[in-house]
Amino acid sequence: MAGLIDLGWECDDVTAYRTVRAAPPPAPTRDAIKTGKFDAVVFTSSSTVRNLVGIAGKPHPSTVIAVIGPATAKTAEEHGLRVDVMAPQPDVDLLVEALAGFGASRRAAMLEAGDPVTKPSDRKPSARRRKA
Repeated sequence: MAGLIDLGWECDDVTAYRTVRAAPPPAPTRDAIKTGKFDAVVFTSSSTVRNLVGIAGKPHPSTVIAVIGPATAKTAEEHGLRVDVMAPQPDVDLLVEALAGFGASRRAAMLEAGDPVTKPSDRKPSARRRKA
């Protein structure tokens, strides 16, 4: 905005929206997030990452983490989360498609390996695997 003012523009600073932290979820929901009872958590912005981790803690290592784009992925990783799915472009519909594709690929890999098809909430690894 300072650059516009320097060019002679008259500018008003208007707050179009602001993000506020939600109230913490009930204890059973926080426990479910931390213990892996959710199969996936979907983040549509960096603020959703910060807010969930701030009010409920980190999702369990078995939980699939899906993000809408690179900025959200960076924030998730800064909070110690492994990103499993990222939309090819920041778009909710593409994020849903990417998550569905991830699930289908995961299922196909289990079947090909002769393993039983399980949900992430059925499996509880001791630690998040790291990207190679």
